[in-house]
Amino acid sequence: MPLKIDLHVHTCYSEDSIITLEDLIAHVRKNGLDGVAITDHNTVEGALRIVKINREKKLIIVPGIEVSTESGGHILGINVTTPIPKKLSIEETVERIHEVGGIAIAAHPEALFKSRIGLSPKILSFGLDAIEVINSSLFPFKLLTQRCKRFAERHGLPQTAGSDSHIPETIGLAYTIIECDSTSLDDIAESIKKGLTMPIGR
Repeated sequence: MPLKIDLHVHTCYSEDSIITLEDLIAHVRKNGLDGVAITDHNTVEGALRIVKINREKKLIIVPGIEVSTESGGHILGINVTTPIPKKLSIEETVERIHEVGGIAIAAHPEALFKSRIGLSPKILSFGLDAIEVINSSLFPFKLLTQRCKRFAERHGLPQTAGSDSHIPETIGLAYTIIECDSTSLDDIAESIKKGLTMPIGR
């Protein structure tokens, strides 16, 4: 079954976001998403708290984190409930995410005004599970999205999309359609790793 999930959203537990946990749930429902990944900067506190609020499990809440690496690039840890230290090398960051059972996605790898790892053949050795090819905050959006998609296709890397929302109104501007047999977080992560994804967004 296809699941429509925004894989990159920040809550007020990221210092630069104003999205409360209640606002997040309301906007995810309003925008017709099946779920959302909480990827606060260098903390999993928001993700852990919203899982408790979502007790009825009407939404899929994927716990995660956006980790700042030593080089300045950002890595999304998806299906992660354990803090990952910041300012490690990219390779070590990816390894730590894998050790706690998560998957590692390069966040906005070609962004001009955000921290990025950049797209070059050397990143293929980092152990990344996917590339975020659509990020709603990118500018120029079309050019950078095309560049990320071409790189992922050339190297056979799974593709994801996320809004990178820091305000409620942008939640769901970009999302990933994930083909998955269940709503289990482990199954969702495995589907992403297998490339059973379609990135969509603006």
